[in-house]
Amino acid sequence: MGQVFTIPPHVPFLPALAAGLLARGDALATTTVLVPTRRAARALVEALLEQSETDALLLPDIRPLGDVDEDLGFGSTDAGDAPLTLPPAIEPMHRTLVLAQIIERHAEATGLTTMSQAQAIALAGELAALMDTFAAQDVPLSRLQNVVHREFADHWKETLTFLEVITDIWPQMLATLGLMDPARRRADLIKATCKRWQDTPPGAIVAAGSTGSLKATADMLKTIAGLDEGTVVLPGLDQQMDEAAWAACEPAHPQFGLKLLLSRIGMERNAVKVWSYGTSSNNAEARTRLVSEAQRPAETTDQWKDADINLSPIIDDALTGLTMVSADNPQLESLSIALALREALETPGKTAALVTPDRNLARRVASDLARWGIIVDDSGGQPLAHTRAGGFLLQVAEMLTEQLAPIEMLTALRHPLARGGEEEGVFHGLVDLLDKQVLRGPRPAPGLDGMADAVEEAATRTYGPLNENEHARVRRLHQALTSFIGAPLEVMDAREVDAAALMEAHLTAAEALAATHEETGAHRLWSGASGEAASAFMADVMAQASLLGSISPADYPAILGALMTGRMVRPVRRSHARLQILGPLEARLQHADRLVLGGLNEGVWPQRAETGAWINRPMRAQLGLEAPERLIGLAAHDVAQGLGTSDVILTRAERSDGQPTVPSRWWLRLENLVGGLPVPGDDSKKQKRCIPSGPWLAMARALDRPVREARQIDRPAPTPPVEARPARLSVTRINDLFRDPYAIYASHVLGLSVLDDLDADAGARDRGDIIHKILERFSLEHPPTAKKPMPDNAYGELVAIAREEFDKTDARPAVQAIWYPRFLEVAEWFLTWEAARRTGIKQTFVELKGEHTVTLPTRAFTLSGIADRIDLLSDGSLAILDYKTGTAPTAKQTAAGFSVQLPLEAAMARDGAFHTDKSGKTIGPPRALTSELAYVELKTGKVVSAVDKKADVMTEADAAMGHMVDLLTLFEEEETPYISRPRPQFLTYDGDYDHLARVKEWQTATDTD
Repeated sequence: MGQVFTIPPHVPFLPALAAGLLARGDALATTTVLVPTRRAARALVEALLEQSETDALLLPDIRPLGDVDEDLGFGSTDAGDAPLTLPPAIEPMHRTLVLAQIIERHAEATGLTTMSQAQAIALAGELAALMDTFAAQDVPLSRLQNVVHREFADHWKETLTFLEVITDIWPQMLATLGLMDPARRRADLIKATCKRWQDTPPGAIVAAGSTGSLKATADMLKTIAGLDEGTVVLPGLDQQMDEAAWAACEPAHPQFGLKLLLSRIGMERNAVKVWSYGTSSNNAEARTRLVSEAQRPAETTDQWKDADINLSPIIDDALTGLTMVSADNPQLESLSIALALREALETPGKTAALVTPDRNLARRVASDLARWGIIVDDSGGQPLAHTRAGGFLLQVAEMLTEQLAPIEMLTALRHPLARGGEEEGVFHGLVDLLDKQVLRGPRPAPGLDGMADAVEEAATRTYGPLNENEHARVRRLHQALTSFIGAPLEVMDAREVDAAALMEAHLTAAEALAATHEETGAHRLWSGASGEAASAFMADVMAQASLLGSISPADYPAILGALMTGRMVRPVRRSHARLQILGPLEARLQHADRLVLGGLNEGVWPQRAETGAWINRPMRAQLGLEAPERLIGLAAHDVAQGLGTSDVILTRAERSDGQPTVPSRWWLRLENLVGGLPVPGDDSKKQKRCIPSGPWLAMARALDRPVREARQIDRPAPTPPVEARPARLSVTRINDLFRDPYAIYASHVLGLSVLDDLDADAGARDRGDIIHKILERFSLEHPPTAKKPMPDNAYGELVAIAREEFDKTDARPAVQAIWYPRFLEVAEWFLTWEAARRTGIKQTFVELKGEHTVTLPTRAFTLSGIADRIDLLSDGSLAILDYKTGTAPTAKQTAAGFSVQLPLEAAMARDGAFHTDKSGKTIGPPRALTSELAYVELKTGKVVSAVDKKADVMTEADAAMGHMVDLLTLFEEEETPYISRPRPQFLTYDGDYDHLARVKEWQTATDTD
């Protein structure tokens, strides 16, 4: 009969194990040592070499035991003939895709739902995990057929029906393929190994550090404990817990797994011996007692009433070296942790580690450490989709399947791997030009042809066309993309494509885009840790491409992303020698002088006890599967082990993503237990004992605190020199000078133009430009005559013009799709209104450009304007009209001086500004007074007067001109600032330059009163 030992949490496990193994002397070389993980195996080797008194040491045979996600690590001699007789394990990718096929077919056959392949793959991943759970807990799938359906809701009954189908189909499928489930095969190998060891004992064998969380592993530990030369060393068995608490341990308790294991071995807790090697500090040993009491099962917490008697003698020691940091947010939490790790390096030889299941927190801490030049990789790795190569593959796939939609295309082309065969910086410079000068606004037509049309449109547009050099550079980029991705785009432009052909096209495009002028794309894409992982992933997918069959290219990125889920890329570079960032699994049995347990919030550590998508709690109970709280118990054991470190820091964030968080149950238990203990010298018993918070949070807050106290910024009021101020503005920009002078400063002094959004809706400007052009052409091509005010078939003529103009927008399909039908809705109203109006008109002028010079004290100022329409009326006066596709300004706004476009045009027309062009050619009406100023609201079919009915038009025009001259004169003084939004009550919309003026930082409630 072998022996069972335990190493308490306050004793560093692997150093103690190494000391005991070295005490065996010559027998060490013939000993087999089983530890939970490969990392633990490497650490044990280091501990043995460190403690050895000789330079040469014959090491034992150290193997990973195979807990959780590690390979089994046993050779064929251990399992006898089992490896030869058992079928090979099915590859994970193969299994996922086969299960996804079954799920899709079942959903289609039952009419439950329309399910995409990506959704089926995601469900297949969860189903595979459930099947592994069955195998790990030695529960046959066939037991699903015994679950009582009547106890569940209809949707669970449907799920059970499908799972019963799986119990029939899946074993048959595996048998046909000559394969096995990996977890089932692992369990069978362990069973075969145990049988062989029982028949032929392997000699001295030590199993250390496992809690037997898998049934097969527990059976192996039982077998080893039964061997004459077998030794089992348990991690952190609580031998101080009273019998009532031990009996009450539930699945979420840290000792539940060990209790289950001892029951399986057939051994009482008091029969387990303490491993007599290794040392610990008094405070760590005292803390083990404190943690044991804090983790007491809920039904025995009434014993806390005696905690002061039991814990008071040791509480000071227990709290020595224990720190709890409750940070305001995740950023402060990560910085506090980084400072604690950084400080540990001040002591020569001191080691420190962060342990957390929160990979975001781990990445933040690694980033914070980098500010001091400390490189520490997260041992948990990165999801493949978040790595350089994996992210690039997904982005290229989305670009291709979206047929070069602007956002998806720019995301892919701006990736660091995208170089397009060019030198560094050249390709991304071309992409920036494409972005700013071609792609902005409504989405271009799809594909390379759509991109070419958008380029030519940008070269010929009225406002800000591409210059010759820009045009040549963008065409060069288009030609390069045509050579790189032209063929792959053709493959993607189909309803369904064979998956293998789709992937081949995808990889061809990705490699071509990754190439530089001197390095192949394949070398750049597939090198490094992420490249190798991405290469292996794509090889796995392509090997199973036949299972995907023909797929819709639109679904391809989602399928690829679903298959990437769970694929992690581990760091290969050497991190800092004395610092580590570990996940709970990697941290098992590891030791550091300072240990930080981070992310201690409910839902993070521990994670929520989820039952999964396929079965609920009652089903698990009927099937004989462990409760999901079992995983919480394992996590609790990890935390309890970590708390045995002499210097340990617990951290959490009080808010995350703007929402308050709930402290971990273990955090609360420690706080509540310690808070109930008396404070020495406090006879009133009013003081509450607290666990120290340490200096880390205060240091984190101070580290990035500004030297000067932050204050609310003032409203910007730039005062550029007079010569830098504009000497020319349009009548519409005069409105901006009244409303928001800062916008004039930004656009005319700084020269900043507004960029449209990518993939923008077909907005008012696109609509306005086209409709203005349509109405301009109608007026020019069909002018009124005395005999014929309106043309025959006026509607047909107008629609024909509209059709021609909208056809010119083929490069932006959304413009035509949205606004052409809407124009047809207003066309009839416009013609009715136009016919009535023409009876009093001599001549109509459209899109007239005019200029008017104003003499200011320091220089001349040019006022320019484009009048949408000027009618010369029968009485010789003018009517100035402005077409509005949106909402027209009111007469009150005109009178207040905030919408003076039309009154200024009236003043210009009186002075003949629209009569001739710069060459002296007559283009518009003669000098005349204006009798009508109006906005024509096309969307509502209304004509809105720009001035009050009782007001005289020319009086308003003179007032507007006078007001403008006064304002321009004021801005000719260098002391006059270009203030941002001086009258916000008259600005009901966000300005184009508000973000530059940082309006939301200085504007207060009183500004908008």
